[in-house]
This record gives sequence, structure tokens and C-alpha cells, in this order.
Amino acid sequence: MKPMRSGLARARGLGSAKGGTDEFWRQRVTSALGLPLVIGLMAAFWLLAGADYSSARRLVGNPIVAVVVALALVNFAVHMRLGAQVIIEDYIHRPVLKPFLLMANIGIAYGTATVAILALAKLSAFG
Repeated sequence: MKPMRSGLARARGLGSAKGGTDEFWRQRVTSALGLPLVIGLMAAFWLLAGADYSSARRLVGNPIVAVVVALALVNFAVHMRLGAQVIIEDYIHRPVLKPFLLMANIGIAYGTATVAILALAKLSAFG
């Protein structure tokens, strides 16, 4: 069978990185998992419509609600990181800037999720 790559691509060693399908499916799985989490969050917010701070604190203090919110935070942080990573890899072509942006993307996504989960833990445990 004749190879599908051009001679230049073979000489440069360019080809499949063998990682795109895995990231594609991770993006789809986090998206699919996000749907029930968003529905759960919308139900919680609907219960809080017109409520005061102490009512919101009691609702978030419920372990089931706190776990759903924490799962949503982690899920959407991973989803955000994967989406931004694809954009950076596809549209940033400067060799010095790309690794920096990829590292910043990871730090921002997981740093934001960490701060949000710590705030959730403080609110649910201590008010």
C-alpha cells in the first residue's frame, strides 16, 4: 500500500500525534456530564429565587447540593481546560508563546476550580 503522507511530511517526521481522539472524547464526556450537573444547579438556583443569604447558606450546606456543585466545578474546569487547549494548539504558532499559554491554561483552569471549591467548602461548612 502506498503511504498517504507526502515526501516532505515523511522527511520531517510529521504525522499523527496519536492523542487527538483521546482529547476529543474527553471534551465530549465532560460536555455530556455537564448537562445533568447544570440541571441540578438550575434546580438549586430556582429554589433560591428570592431567598436571603442564610437560606442560600443552608441549601449549600446540604451535603448533596455541595457535592453536586463541587462536581460541576471540577467538570467545567476540565472542560474549559480542554477547550482552551485545542484553541491554543490550533491557532497559536509562536514556539515560545505556545508552551507558556498551555501552562497558563492548566494553571488558570485548576487554580480557579481550587479557589471555587475552597469557597464552597467554607460556605457549606462554616457559613
